[in-house]
Amino acid sequence: MKISLEPMLKDLGAVRVKTVKQRECEVVVVEFKDDIFLISLSRGGMTDNYVAKVVPSTKVYSWGCIDIEYSPYGLYVVAEDEEELTKKIISKLNILRSRTSDRT
Repeated sequence: MKISLEPMLKDLGAVRVKTVKQRECEVVVVEFKDDIFLISLSRGGMTDNYVAKVVPSTKVYSWGCIDIEYSPYGLYVVAEDEEELTKKIISKLNILRSRTSDRT
């Protein structure tokens, strides 16, 4: 998959963004000043849709696709194209960031 979220994530204030390709998906590690989030990216098995999940890194045991996708924490995104995917990921990331900042 060739989706570049880095420019938009940097605009949100991300200090570092790293994409790691795994067998099942790509994992995007997004580091902000105060927190780290993980985004799994893959294509749907039965459809050609994009599927992503955004989760705080503290809510998964390992930073692998399976742990991210099956974690009871985080928010899913399903999108038909890259533009919709990017917008929805940013929206979900903003929701999760506001929830984690409310607790500190």
